[in-house]
Amino acid sequence: MRVRALVIGMMILGWINTGWSQSCADTVKPKPRHITIKPTTDFDQRFSFIRSQSVNIWGQRGGILLNDWLKLGVGGYYMDDTRLNSNRPSNGAAETHYSKTSLIFGTAYIEPFLLRRKYWELSVPVEAGYGKADSKVYAETGDISLRASSRNFVPTGAGLSLSLKFPPIGRFLPTSWVGINFLAGYRYCPLASIYKTNYDGAFWSISGALFLDRISDDYKAWKARRCIAPKAD
Repeated sequence: MRVRALVIGMMILGWINTGWSQSCADTVKPKPRHITIKPTTDFDQRFSFIRSQSVNIWGQRGGILLNDWLKLGVGGYYMDDTRLNSNRPSNGAAETHYSKTSLIFGTAYIEPFLLRRKYWELSVPVEAGYGKADSKVYAETGDISLRASSRNFVPTGAGLSLSLKFPPIGRFLPTSWVGINFLAGYRYCPLASIYKTNYDGAFWSISGALFLDRISDDYKAWKARRCIAPKAD
């Protein structure tokens, strides 16, 4: 009787110890989460406003897409704008002149998705960067330089982006790799008082879109089918 009780007690203790060890193992060593990384790029032509005047800013972004819901990357932008101005004093006399303004700047951005569907997606890009602005003023007659300035500036911005994706045509997949992107937002330069610049303003964009993540997915699917095919034969 005592032997039976001792055996049963040892079995219970062994079961408890096994369960405790398994519980601790699950707590201390959780299953690693799979992280996916895919390439991404965006054409970024922006119609913007600087000092209440419309301008075109051209750019390109590139980076990575993490777990199909967060973009991280960098962008490069430039602008060349020439305008004719009149009835402004220059060297004590009112005359017509024209100004040339050029901007070049880079940004780092983070862009979480709010919604992702098969044929459309909605995201919120947030960016910050650093750039240089050159401004020159010329007399209309004789192309004489009147004044010039070069300043640094720190652009930040946020917006709302909507991308529409085209469907494949039958088995022809490349049409699903492209689409149209709509973007609207606002640019703010927090150090304008230090650098003596004023490049705050709204911007919007309509441009073509290339979905590198779809190309990556289709390539991986094609590669997997190609590896399985010989085994099936």
